Amino acid sequence: MDMMMTLGAAAWRDPTVASSILRGIWFTLSATALASLVLPPLHALSLHGRFASNASSWQVWKGYFGVFYLIGWLWNGLVLVCAWHPPMPIAPFLPPHLSAIHPSTLLVLVVLQCHLFRRMMESWAMTDFGASTMHASACLLGVGHYILVSLSVVLDPAASEDTTSIASVLAGLGLFLYASVHQMRCNGLLTNLKRASHGAYGLPFGDWFEHTWSPLYLAEILIYASFVLLTSGRHMNLVALAAWVGVNQAISAARAAAWYEATFPVAKTLHRATLLPRLW
Repeated sequence: MDMMMTLGAAAWRDPTVASSILRGIWFTLSATALASLVLPPLHALSLHGRFASNASSWQVWKGYFGVFYLIGWLWNGLVLVCAWHPPMPIAPFLPPHLSAIHPSTLLVLVVLQCHLFRRMMESWAMTDFGASTMHASACLLGVGHYILVSLSVVLDPAASEDTTSIASVLAGLGLFLYASVHQMRCNGLLTNLKRASHGAYGLPFGDWFEHTWSPLYLAEILIYASFVLLTSGRHMNLVALAAWVGVNQAISAARAAAWYEATFPVAKTLHRATLLPRLW
């Protein structure tokens, strides 16, 4: 057992091996999400909010989203500080090659830190979760997701290389800001709608809701795509991560569109996209 732990620790500190592990995790999660479309047990685990069944004893309040944003923000902050000012004796479990992280990779951590802080504050100060629930496994997945996101950034073999250009950095930052602003606006529209209807769901209008049923999911995909742009698409860990986010959000968007059209007969006359305007 000690030998296995030693070998595992050594592998984790090797960026090449660690990247293979992380990419395997992201692709496995993507495959599992797709499998949830046809396997009832996985399907039940993936439901939350208006799709969740309260019959399960493993349901928890959806407001715990804010908790794993907090954990992700604190963890990413620790990784960022350690990468910015290595070596940091407070975090000996982090890989030693953090001292060689390139500034372009640090920028991804900074942008991720901003994203996590905004989402955390939205969860606590804006979003009206009401009595919505989610499966406890979704909460654990959320915590694991954000821990692995930060590690995916710094454990990529390209993390110590200058893989970016001014154009890709500007495009990435622009896309991140654009998607973040619209995600926040649409989240505000949903919150106001729910409060106006005393906790009931209704048909949202305004901003990206005029074009798609799931602007929050679309914005999330674009935010992770911006991370890929910031690294000029050369950090394959981030490409695998973006693929997982895309698959997960697309599945959620399909469920949301079907729910709106089944719940509100007038919804079909609005001709909104499931996720991508004019495409799907």
